[in-house]
This record gives sequence, C-alpha cells and structure tokens, in this order.
Amino acid sequence: MLKKQFGAGAYFNCVAAVLGVVGVIAMLVSSNINAAYAYKNVALLTVMGICGVLLCIIAVWSPTKFGNHDVISTISVIGAVGLYMGVVGSMIAERILMIAGLFSYNSQNTVGWNVFYATVAAAAAFVVASVIIVVGAFLRSVKNKV
Repeated sequence: MLKKQFGAGAYFNCVAAVLGVVGVIAMLVSSNINAAYAYKNVALLTVMGICGVLLCIIAVWSPTKFGNHDVISTISVIGAVGLYMGVVGSMIAERILMIAGLFSYNSQNTVGWNVFYATVAAAAAFVVASVIIVVGAFLRSVKNKV
C-alpha cells in the first residue's frame, strides 16, 4: 500500500536517512580506531547524526499525512541538512591538525591514515545525504490520488 503511495521524494529522503546512519557508523569507527584520535564530543556528534536521521524519516512520513511540500517536512529537511553539515564541520575541525600532519611531516603514520580514511567516509556520507535530501525536497513525496 505505501509503495504505491510514495513518490520519488520519499525514496530520496529514505536514501538520505540510510546515508546518515552510514555516516554515524563511520564517524564512530573513526573515533574508536585509536584512543589518541577520539573525538572530544563524540556523544554530541552521534546525537546530532541520529537526530538528522530521524528528521529524514519525518520528511518521509509527514507528506503522507499532510500532502506534498508541507511545513513539517520542509522544516525537517532544513533541520536534517543543518545537523548533517554541523557534524561534518565539527569532524573536520577536530581532524584538521592530524590531516595537516599526514600530508606534510607525518606521512608514515598508518593509524592516522586509517583515521583519515574513516573520517573522509563519514564526511562524504553526510555531505551526499545532505545533497540527496535537498534534491528530494523539490520532488513529490506522495503521488497524487486520483
């Protein structure tokens, strides 16, 4: 029943939610590779990522009750993009010195490179999720009833 009701926007929002979960998992992996490279505010970043995923789910659910392009789904999309990009900014801010070291004097630090790759994976997942949810905001989430 719901499959027939969902439009392209709902599928984009679902993909954004899945990518948000992937980003949170990659961020936690990046933080737990080594105690020296743990995020200082990993709990806050995790909560922000999970709240972004929940807002993506609200952006899928809300149009089924209130129609396409309703206020609740619009606020959910804006909030999810803000939370996802806030997580990316915080991740990069905490890793910037490590990244600078890896690309200059400390290029043989294998643990640092593993942390860098996990951080890039998490940031990429959040950025792609943000782009996808913005694209999904311009599409219909619910097909018109005839």
